[in-house]
Amino acid sequence: MLRGRKSCLREAIEADRRKIYEWLAHSELTPSMMGPPVFADHPIPTWDEFCADYRPHYFNGSKPRKGRCFIIVADETDVGVLCYNALRSDNVTDVDIWLRSEADCGKGLGSDALGTLTDYLNKKFGVTRIAVSPSARNPRAIAAYRKAGFHPVPTENYHEFVKTEEMEYEDNVVLVKEYTHNTHEPPVSQEQ
Repeated sequence: MLRGRKSCLREAIEADRRKIYEWLAHSELTPSMMGPPVFADHPIPTWDEFCADYRPHYFNGSKPRKGRCFIIVADETDVGVLCYNALRSDNVTDVDIWLRSEADCGKGLGSDALGTLTDYLNKKFGVTRIAVSPSARNPRAIAAYRKAGFHPVPTENYHEFVKTEEMEYEDNVVLVKEYTHNTHEPPVSQEQ
């Protein structure tokens, strides 16, 4: 369990997959992220499309360098999910986050969880740049990312952080959190 100031992150397991999908595709927050009328350019994924994107290693930890999901826990209640995607050789990755309900918003849980995960990625894997790419139509998400230490990058630099051909929105904004140094601690050798 990773501990933040307001929340904890526990590794998601396969049994969490369906509720994570429901939070994304069928919650009261879904219209602020995807689907018509506001997000006609970003349709709501089907269950099969979600499973194709969030493969088993996101839930069983079998390929930690390929991505992992964490459940955001506050007051012993699961309130959202935060996932990191494949770790690149240039110490860059990107993240996705969504909460389960409107009642969980505005409490600083998302930005706290983001800070906890990005610190973990820096220390555990040596990741120095973490990107997130929301729609400009989601100002509340952008504000939470900024609160967590992310800053917008110029459009011409998007390709450094995300594959521009895979961007989900016609108005993506890329925000990046950077660490000035790699605090990755290599494993201690068992040989004496």
